[in-house]
Amino acid sequence: MALAEKAFPAGVGARVNLGSGEFFGEYALFGEDASRVLVSCTPESLARIKQVAAGHGIAADVIGETVPEKLEISLDGRPVVSATVSELRAAYEDALEAALRTDPELVAAAN
Repeated sequence: MALAEKAFPAGVGARVNLGSGEFFGEYALFGEDASRVLVSCTPESLARIKQVAAGHGIAADVIGETVPEKLEISLDGRPVVSATVSELRAAYEDALEAALRTDPELVAAAN
């Protein structure tokens, strides 16, 4: 979610590969643990960022690269998300309205 939310303002997407490790895939895709930070940098800055992180005992993993107007996410090497940033933004911004419009119980509860 953080990747998509950060892509919305400028339309800059990403191509990433996440590892699920010992967790369910949904956790890797939607989990937003405390103290995790998403950083975008030039290739020239990568070594310095890793150096600073290591100096503070923090892991700094490269998960992918930025790309124009598309978000492509693979989980353990398997593609799971491939959409334009504008498609994702529309779905995100219209989610509540769409849910209320399509679920009569939610509309009744809101009234």
